[in-house]
Amino acid sequence: AKPFMHGFTGWAWVIVALQAGGGMLVAAVIKYADNVLKGMATGVSVATGTFASTFLFGTTLSMQFGIGAGAILVSVYLFSNDLPVACGGGKKAKSDVEMKALLPK
Repeated sequence: AKPFMHGFTGWAWVIVALQAGGGMLVAAVIKYADNVLKGMATGVSVATGTFASTFLFGTTLSMQFGIGAGAILVSVYLFSNDLPVACGGGKKAKSDVEMKALLPK
């Protein structure tokens, strides 16, 4: 009979630790931000990781991925920045903006 964790090498523990750390990071993002920000961060990380894999592993990207990644990056930019005054945007009054501290004091 083989032991319970037969074949569990050091690299397997590295993967387990990375996955557990990722779960804790997602919980912290949702606690201090919101689900929309988590979704946007996930989209940016997928686009960035896939783009990096083209250089690291020679992955070929399709036109559909390029359009989708571009749409994600543009939407994140528009969501996180105010529109220019010429487009109907502008600075918000301080009373209109709800800001929570990122880290508790």
